Amino acid sequence: MKQQEILNGISRELEGLSSENPRDFYFAIDCYADNYDEDSIGALIYKWEQRGFGDFKKKFPITSRLYAQLENMNDGIERSREDYVAIISLAKDALTEIKDFKAFD
Repeated sequence: MKQQEILNGISRELEGLSSENPRDFYFAIDCYADNYDEDSIGALIYKWEQRGFGDFKKKFPITSRLYAQLENMNDGIERSREDYVAIISLAKDALTEIKDFKAFD
């Protein structure tokens, strides 16, 4: 899998996350936080690191922070609507970060 393919997969996930409704996000958070699916954000970050494309956290700090927050929030505790709004907003920033990166592979 090439860099751009991984980034395209992450972009698709972030587009979905960015369009979530904060009111219903409690029910969807585990879909984004878990890395069981090979096309999930976590699995794609893992593929990036395994392929030797560099430190994902350094190249994509916003996306990395978003994923860490998703993992932390995936504990079964319902958060406030404002917390979910903040995550969705961060996902929009992460999407911009990913789309602005130019992969040369």
